[in-house]
Amino acid sequence: MNLTSTIYRSMTPMNGRGFGMALLSELVATCEAQRLDTAATLTVFARRLREAGRVSKAGRGRGAAHMTFLDAARFLIACAATDHPEQAADAEYQFSNAVFSHGLDGTSFHLDATIAPTLDIGLARLLGAIADGTIDEAHHAKGSPFAPMLSLLVFRGGVNANIRVQGSEYHFSHPTLSAVVSAPDYLSQKPLSEAYERETYRFRNGKNLIAELNATLLRAVANLIAGNAREPASPS
Repeated sequence: MNLTSTIYRSMTPMNGRGFGMALLSELVATCEAQRLDTAATLTVFARRLREAGRVSKAGRGRGAAHMTFLDAARFLIACAATDHPEQAADAEYQFSNAVFSHGLDGTSFHLDATIAPTLDIGLARLLGAIADGTIDEAHHAKGSPFAPMLSLLVFRGGVNANIRVQGSEYHFSHPTLSAVVSAPDYLSQKPLSEAYERETYRFRNGKNLIAELNATLLRAVANLIAGNAREPASPS
């Protein structure tokens, strides 16, 4: 079993209701309630990811697949990566496979290249830590009465992203950009730089170059997937 398969299984929440009881349609409804996009648009995002095998799929209705934190992470990444739902599968795959570059550790949360080699796995781990209260407990243990800052920033033009948690920030980069940075000299960098430009050009459209998913949305999704009783109210 490869690393992604192992993590996929570990990213399936278990609670009193059983294993990951949320459906893809419920994930769409929760994201619509948080004003991520319209239900119609989000449904197309979901359909394209399911057709591409990027989220769990089984039957329909009561027999539909239950969502994992990794499924939810990929859905959120797709929505942040493009405004065009028909391009959801391509955009999600490219951004989800951005690799861990570097990070600044705080005390509430930790990621590294071993436990979060790619963005989708890093975001899935964040959702899991939100749902089980790990981040909140660590933050409040320091005496803060406020909720910790949480966000995902997606830089569309460069296929890069940052996961931010109170006092921590983790950077994920397109694999070819990471290779450019690691190249020993200009002659080695040049073909890699050209490849990076080709591979990321289609994501540059001159607008909406940075997308941010905020704490309220992330908490709502994490609680849905975990089956937690309490969920944040919809934004006013």
